Amino acid sequence: MNTKENTDQDQIVSHFHEKYGVREDIPQDLKETKDYRQTEKIFSLREHVTFLNSLSPEDQLWRRIGAQIKPPVLFRYWMRYAAIIVLSFSLGSVFIYFSGVHIHETAMASVSSPRGQITSLKLFDGSTVWLNSESTIQYSSDFNSGNREVYVEGEAYFEVTHSEEKPFIVHLENSAIKVHGTSFNVKAYPGCDRVEAVLMEGKIEFTANKRSVVMEPHERVVFSLRKGTIVKDQIDIEKTLAWKKGKYYYSNEKLSTIIGQLQRWYDIEFVFNENDLSLYTFTGVINHEKSIEYNLQLIELTNKINVEFKNEKIIITGK
Repeated sequence: MNTKENTDQDQIVSHFHEKYGVREDIPQDLKETKDYRQTEKIFSLREHVTFLNSLSPEDQLWRRIGAQIKPPVLFRYWMRYAAIIVLSFSLGSVFIYFSGVHIHETAMASVSSPRGQITSLKLFDGSTVWLNSESTIQYSSDFNSGNREVYVEGEAYFEVTHSEEKPFIVHLENSAIKVHGTSFNVKAYPGCDRVEAVLMEGKIEFTANKRSVVMEPHERVVFSLRKGTIVKDQIDIEKTLAWKKGKYYYSNEKLSTIIGQLQRWYDIEFVFNENDLSLYTFTGVINHEKSIEYNLQLIELTNKINVEFKNEKIIITGK
């Protein structure tokens, strides 16, 4: 690069470093050069960086904008004049402007509670969620801006912040719940043949199979995925929420359901030696604070089964 080219580029850079509105003019022929046009594009980033820094933490967490990248030659000039702009990067938000084309990408958040744990979180609208073991909640980047919709797999307890303008929607397997502000429990584990919802306070509307059921406090709705039926009954909500304290109260519950919960709690695989054994029922309390051996002994006492630990699995056989 010759001396004249260096001088011209230094003049262009100095021109854009001056404060807007008071910078000295430069010759028209320089304004028509490629260097000038590319530097002007980079300089325009100032306004967007200022905008990024003004975003609230909620917006910063979710706003993601991609970029249409120009050929490498532009990157060479970008590096030369990088002193003009300082890019801001924050919590999943990146603003990159190489060509003036802005692309908005909608993101999804996913929070999971691993086996053996119970996880709690607070959403952007102030609502609180508790996730049981091996449960997941997802929500989009515009949560509490354009909507309040979440997607749940597993079991979760909600305390929803009231909002008439923005109903809270919980999507479950082949079903959904609409609320304005209330507390309720949902259960929809993958592979299970039913979806359950229990209302503690307020009012919710459960929808499945083109049917809607309005629920009152202390009511439970059971949606059968196999039959497509919806059944509503009364339930003891204290026992329903006992899982938050590590307990499950069962009344004539199938062993297949109970074993599924033990697998999630203790992160171990169970095998029924005979399929019919999974249809046996159990009535009692399973306590996560107790050892898995203790809980299995309770089940053995009330059923004609034997339990054997073998090759890091638990084998259930008939007596």
